[in-house]
Parts: sequence; C-alpha cells; structure tokens
Amino acid sequence: MYAVRMRMMVMVVSILVVSSTRVDAEGKNWLVGPVLGIRLGGQAGSRGVLGIEGGVGIGPERVNLGVEHRDGKLFGYLELDPWLLIGASIGLGVDSDGQVHPVLGAWEAIAAKLENDPCYSGHYDATVTVAVGYRYTGVHELYVTVKAGGAQGICAGL
Repeated sequence: MYAVRMRMMVMVVSILVVSSTRVDAEGKNWLVGPVLGIRLGGQAGSRGVLGIEGGVGIGPERVNLGVEHRDGKLFGYLELDPWLLIGASIGLGVDSDGQVHPVLGAWEAIAAKLENDPCYSGHYDATVTVAVGYRYTGVHELYVTVKAGGAQGICAGL
C-alpha cells in the first residue's frame, strides 16, 4: 500500500512540476464543481474523498468554499487559492466533530473557454477547469476537481 501511495504522490508532483500550461487571468471568474480524491492515512475504512467546491476570483487569486466527506466525517472549509507558477491552497476548515484543521496544499489546473471571444473581452465566457493537487486537511489527500462557470479574460495556452 505504501508503494501505491508513493507512486501516486510522484505522479501528482510530476504533473505539478512539468506542467507547461500557462493561464493568464485578468478578469473575474466564478466556478463550481465536484472534488474527487483519495485519502492518504487517517482512520481505517474508505479512502475515498467526495465533495463539492466553488468560489470566485479576480485574476489568479480565488476564494473557495467547499464541503467534503473524508475520513468518516464531513469537512467544511474556506480557502484562498493563489496561483503563480503553481497554485497553492491556504485556509481553515471544521469537521463534523468540531475539530478545526488547516487547508494547505499545492495544485495545477488547465482552463478551457467554451466560447470564441477574444481574451480580456469584459463579459463572462463559459469556462471549464480541471485541477489536480495535494492538500492537508487534517488528513493527506490527492484530488482532482472539474469546475464549470464563467470567466472574464482567460487565455489558456500550452
């Protein structure tokens, strides 16, 4: 089991490090979607993580509010997700037992506009993002999230 965890961690870190995706985001955005993941450690039982997360952003900074079921508990959180060369997650959450945990992690995402408007057009374009990452929320998690919503001025290039 340890070898599987290490391989997964190496894959996620590799994706984060070698990603050539460039996302220039100057406008506002709102996105929401599911969070699917694997818990690394914690109590015995299901290793699955299932939740929903959504938020708003201006440029490369976002604020997300989410809830997930992991480690046999519900966990609600508020996080700041800035992005420069890779994304970071910094926040706080409370589980269903009332315990407060930090939300700390790293992620990378790819964004795709579903409309053909030029970048920085000022109106909201239908947008989908796919992100993968690692975070600590009282337990270690590897996750993927697909979000949809609207964004101004996103130019995604490989």
